[in-house]
Amino acid sequence: MTKAMLKHTLYIGLGITVIFPFNAFALNVQQSLTLPFSIEYETNPRLASTNTESVRRQTLKPSYTLTAMQGNEEFTVDVGFNIERSSNQSASADREDPSLGLAWTHAYATGQFGLTGNFSEQSTRTSEFNDTGIVANNNTRQTRSLGGNWNTELNDRYSLSINADVTKVEFGSTTGSLSDYDNKSISAQLNYSFNERLSPFARISISRFEPVNSSSTSFRSIDVGTEWLISENFSFNTSLGINETGGSNGTSGWQADINTTYETEKSQITAGLSRSRAPSGSGVIRESNQLNAGWSYSLSDKATMAVDFNYRENLGVNSNDTMLFSANYTRTLSPDWDLKLSARYRNRDNNITDVSSNALTATIIYKLPDF
Repeated sequence: MTKAMLKHTLYIGLGITVIFPFNAFALNVQQSLTLPFSIEYETNPRLASTNTESVRRQTLKPSYTLTAMQGNEEFTVDVGFNIERSSNQSASADREDPSLGLAWTHAYATGQFGLTGNFSEQSTRTSEFNDTGIVANNNTRQTRSLGGNWNTELNDRYSLSINADVTKVEFGSTTGSLSDYDNKSISAQLNYSFNERLSPFARISISRFEPVNSSSTSFRSIDVGTEWLISENFSFNTSLGINETGGSNGTSGWQADINTTYETEKSQITAGLSRSRAPSGSGVIRESNQLNAGWSYSLSDKATMAVDFNYRENLGVNSNDTMLFSANYTRTLSPDWDLKLSARYRNRDNNITDVSSNALTATIIYKLPDF
């Protein structure tokens, strides 16, 4: 974490504390600590089509959470650090990636108001595969954001939520096709409670995308949808809308999102299908189609298994298709220790090359859920 970022974080924390002071004698404080240590083998982390290289990694990823509550106020601090050591520096370099999250919420009779501040560093090998399908190996994505949210009940049927966010994303100096950018956004959503199971809504969003290496672009969208609890075990949420970008080369399109969850006493099944446009390191507001599916099952009170699948079609500049499939098994060894075994498959097809990578991971987790 840079000195400048530490300074910004300190100012945010002090600002929240000064504006919204807590009485230390009346605080209810909860703390938790997690220390996962992983050993991983991956066959092709760079997703190279030729001269592929494998790697063994050891990762320690401690995380600490503090939550302080007093009356209607709640303040949360999340601190994490990812320490990664690699057997092959050219394929996957050693890393030290910090993260910090601050959140404050004030609840009142008909709603709540909140502020958030976040900072994180992450390997572009992971972040950009998830966002754009571009794998810029051995580089860092640094993300900083400030946000505010307000939710209120207008009456017995209607509720309103407003969210605003300012995000700054920066990449290393050798990321090639990736571009730093700022994004400022605000959205408002109006919900109507038809009954206790069905809640239609309308939403409008406005944002300003400002990439370093190209001209700024405004983005507007409006959509309608519904949140539907079909039964105690089955929920179905959907939305459909239109969007457009401003400027001389502005374009319009449509967006949609469908998500469903089915739960039983021992299992959960999720599925989702979406079409969206979002800021990206490609220097443009990127359009993508996604399909998600997941399944988890409780084998016993100490063991669970899960399978997750994601397919993404990245359209426009550097178009490609990505696929991620993972399976894991988790077992509780004691109240303080867990063991997790994972397998992962990644694939990217950019119409020129079709490349993939496999990974096996064993993780031992020490946890202090409340101390």
